[in-house]
Amino acid sequence: MVQSVDSQHLATLSTQLKLLNTRCLEWDKKLTLNDNKSFRFEAHLFAISSLTLTGYFEQLAATFSHLEYVINKSMGKTIINYECEKFVNQFSALLNIVNQLDAGKAEGLYKRYSTQQEKVYQQLQRQYDYEKRLLSMIDAEIDLYENAQGEQKLHHKMRITALKERYQKCNEFTQSLEFKMEGLDND
Repeated sequence: MVQSVDSQHLATLSTQLKLLNTRCLEWDKKLTLNDNKSFRFEAHLFAISSLTLTGYFEQLAATFSHLEYVINKSMGKTIINYECEKFVNQFSALLNIVNQLDAGKAEGLYKRYSTQQEKVYQQLQRQYDYEKRLLSMIDAEIDLYENAQGEQKLHHKMRITALKERYQKCNEFTQSLEFKMEGLDND
């Protein structure tokens, strides 16, 4: 997904974030939430539910900060792609909601989640955390592999292969949960 990201691209993204933040703040001033409605959308993308668009924006900003960090530290391509995809998905979801509000379609904000959906949502959050840890472990092993000599190099190569296999299985399960969540949303 990300071949090379330079400071100009990050600056452009930062500008887009500021514009989205302004729009979120404006809508938060206009919106009122009834006690029986929860401000939930794209639940699998955001770890914490919020009663304001700004609350979701803050999570998006944290994801962007982490993306900047992994890019500036030149962490592995896999973890950079993971963080980039997470950022793009969160940004798209929040932008979609703001655009719906601009078009007068506020009903998209108020999705009720069943107990089954909450269970899948919580499972997804655990999977995302696990994937992130695996990616960090892979990145650390790659660093050790690059600095190792002889038999140690072979040992680290085997560990990298094993971790990548675990990540692949984990990612397949995560995708199945995302499809399950999508199916429950459509019911």
